[in-house]
Amino acid sequence: MRVVAGVLLMVVGVSFPLGLLFWLNERMKRTPALGSRQVGLILAFNGVLPVSLIALGLGLISATAWDALAFRLVWLWSSLAAVVLLVALWLTGLATRRTGGEDDG
Repeated sequence: MRVVAGVLLMVVGVSFPLGLLFWLNERMKRTPALGSRQVGLILAFNGVLPVSLIALGLGLISATAWDALAFRLVWLWSSLAAVVLLVALWLTGLATRRTGGEDDG
C-alpha cells in the first residue's frame, strides 16, 4: 500500500505544476485580475509543492531514501515552505478582498 501511495504522490507531484499553470492562464483572463504579489506567490507555490510531494512519494517507495537525513530535511523544508506560501496566499487573498481588489505589491 505504501508503494501505491508513493506512486500516486509522485504522479500528483509531476502533474500538479502543469495543471496549476493551466488554471492560472484561465484565471488571468478574468476580472478582477490577480495582483503581482498573488501571481508571484502562486508561482512559488507551484515550484515548492511538487518537490515536497515527489520527495514524500519517493520516501514512501524507498525506505533507504527515507533513512537519509538530507532527504528528510529536503522533504521537511519543502513542506514547510509550501505551507507558509499557502498561508501567505490566503492572507493576500483576504487583504485583496478587504481592499476591494487593490493589491499592495
